[in-house]
Amino acid sequence: MIEIEHLTKRFGETIVVDDVSLTVDEGTIAVFVGTSGAGKSTLLRMINRLIEPSSGRVLIDGQDTMAIPEDDLRHRIGYVIQGYGLFPHRTVIENIATVPRLLGWDAKRIAARVEELLDLFQLDSAEFAAKYPHELSGGQQQRVGVARALAAKPALLLMDEPFGALDPVIRHKAQEDLLAIQRRLGTTIMLVTHDMDEAFHLGDRIAVMDQARLLQYATPAELLTRPAEEFVERLVGTAERPFRLLSLARVKDAIEPGPSQGEPLPVSATLREALSQLVWTGRESLPVTDASGAILGRISIDGILAHGRQPA
Repeated sequence: MIEIEHLTKRFGETIVVDDVSLTVDEGTIAVFVGTSGAGKSTLLRMINRLIEPSSGRVLIDGQDTMAIPEDDLRHRIGYVIQGYGLFPHRTVIENIATVPRLLGWDAKRIAARVEELLDLFQLDSAEFAAKYPHELSGGQQQRVGVARALAAKPALLLMDEPFGALDPVIRHKAQEDLLAIQRRLGTTIMLVTHDMDEAFHLGDRIAVMDQARLLQYATPAELLTRPAEEFVERLVGTAERPFRLLSLARVKDAIEPGPSQGEPLPVSATLREALSQLVWTGRESLPVTDASGAILGRISIDGILAHGRQPA
């Protein structure tokens, strides 16, 4: 658990983070959104003390971070930035092994961990281990950057605009990969983004910041249905709200009995994805399958609209 208590940062007379308090539960993803200059990245960097707070404190599992030597703290926290910060003259293996080597792991343990992460991130060792960052695509660099951040098995991962440099298709895949890995490892993640769709897709809770203040910290559904302030309502987007609500629900929530024709949808798809596919194909319904490919029923436009009319 991460507890942020009255965290404040001043640069001269300017307050860039103003008395922020919130709690991030273990094994969840907290996403920070807001306008440029709202204080999101500064807040994130105070967690691992890349920036020292002016006042307030951060507790990780009850321990005040100010009581932990800076190097020890940063070795315990993974950190991923836009551009991934890979060392250009080190291979993929050498990049991933950076923190374990600093911690003095033996060579056998490092090799095993690197191989485990290459497999986890679907980077074939024979193809990628000896490559340098400039030989990788943006998506591959992103995976190596996250793998490096997770190499020493940190309980907390900080991510500052990690997908900002990726094109939309690769970005969506990177988001799905992160969710799958987070569910598998149970890592607590704090992530900064300017992309509201990304925030709603990834966040268990979303922190909305403006002018250094925390305006609301809530679940995606709460932000959409009960915005605390006008700024939050504008940021969420009135026109996009129905579609974002659909993105919070899955096909399994609106599945119907009965046959249907067409390319099946996985039961794990969101209702927003299902509606897009139905509109794109011009069909009133599509079959739904489980992970094994077995037909579970169907999803229809009427069923999705009926689900959307249910009270929040």
